[in-house]
Amino acid sequence: MSFTLDVAAELGIPDVLFWTTSACGFMGYAQYRRLIEKGLTPLKDKSYLTNGHLDTIIDWIPGMKGIRLRDLPSFIATTDPDDVMLNFPMVEAETAQRASAVILNTFDALEHEVLEGLSTIYPSICSIGPLQLLIPGEV
Repeated sequence: MSFTLDVAAELGIPDVLFWTTSACGFMGYAQYRRLIEKGLTPLKDKSYLTNGHLDTIIDWIPGMKGIRLRDLPSFIATTDPDDVMLNFPMVEAETAQRASAVILNTFDALEHEVLEGLSTIYPSICSIGPLQLLIPGEV
């Protein structure tokens, strides 16, 4: 949560944000504002859920060649411009640019291109996953 950034700035200490999402999911949140600016979301009406609009290819997201609108985090599939689940992750991802670093639950070999794309937006991107492998007895 980005509220820690203000506290860290006030105290003059670094702030590292941890997101449990994948690099692709985080990149999706980071692109929400641009999707809104391009008129791709919020949806004009509910027919856009089934009329092929979600199959629109998004060709400008770094590290995510050929991704469709439907492949991004599902919060974009709203008709409400004030939807908290559209706006909250967008603002959090934008605010994360002020962090000393952002840690994601992934590993480089899995999402290398997306991590490279994120490194052009954020000062320091770190991958430490998959975290579920740290749970004793879990596979």
